[in-house]
Amino acid sequence: MGIFETPAETIFDVNLIVQLVLIIFLATGVMSRRIRKRHGIIMASATLANLTTIFLIMAPSLIRNFGVIIADPLSTGAMITVAHSILGATTILLGLLFTFRFLSATRGSRPLVCGKRRMMILTATLWLLSLSDGIAFYVYYYAL
Repeated sequence: MGIFETPAETIFDVNLIVQLVLIIFLATGVMSRRIRKRHGIIMASATLANLTTIFLIMAPSLIRNFGVIIADPLSTGAMITVAHSILGATTILLGLLFTFRFLSATRGSRPLVCGKRRMMILTATLWLLSLSDGIAFYVYYYAL
C-alpha cells in the first residue's frame, strides 16, 4: 500500500507528488517570466526533473503495461494512458527545446529569448493537460 493508501506502489505515489511540486515550479516560472534568467532556470529545472521521472518511472511502467493497452485499445484505461503519453511526450519535447535554447543562450552570452510567447503558453497548457490526464490515470488505476 502506498502513501495515499491506494494499491499503487509507493514509487507511483512519489511520482504524483513530484508532478504536483513541478506544477508549482511551472507557476513560479510563469510568474517570473519578466526576469528571463530566473524564468529560464526555473523552467529548465522543472523540465529536467520531469524528464528524470519520465525515464525512471513513467516510461518503464508504460513499457511493462504496453500489452494491456494493445489488448483493449478502446478501454477507458488505454485511452487515458495513450492521451497522457502523447500529451506528455509533446510537452517534454517542447520543454527540452526551450531548455536547449536557454542553455545555449546563457553559454553564448546571447539574449535570453528562447521561444515565442505563444509557444511557451502552449507548452504550459499542454503540461497542465498532461498533469490532469496523469491524475486521471492515477485515479482510474489506483483510486477507483
